[in-house]
Amino acid sequence: MNAVLRRIDFSPYMTDISPTTLTILIDADLKHKLETGAAAAHFSVDEFVIGLIEEALFINSPEYFDPKSWEAQQYHLVRESIRSGMAGQNIPLDDAEKALAMRFGAEGSGDLPSKS
Repeated sequence: MNAVLRRIDFSPYMTDISPTTLTILIDADLKHKLETGAAAAHFSVDEFVIGLIEEALFINSPEYFDPKSWEAQQYHLVRESIRSGMAGQNIPLDDAEKALAMRFGAEGSGDLPSKS
């Protein structure tokens, strides 16, 4: 079910910022999951995979773990919203922000109005 990783030789080298083609071998099950996910999100498979790669790079970056990072706060809010929605729960935004602040140490989103 995992991608078959082989040595990757980039031509031109990755230091060149122009688009580079990356070819990987994957099994039929993983290919089907990527196609299904892309269709559900209304993306092409290429766009969907690029999004997955960008997300993987972000969640492994120092910014992801920075509680003051606006992008990290928004990412955690979206992920929490998806998680609660899949669990059949409707959590008010204020409660979600408080839960995330407790879990990740993030401060509330300053650009959202409060209900006080």
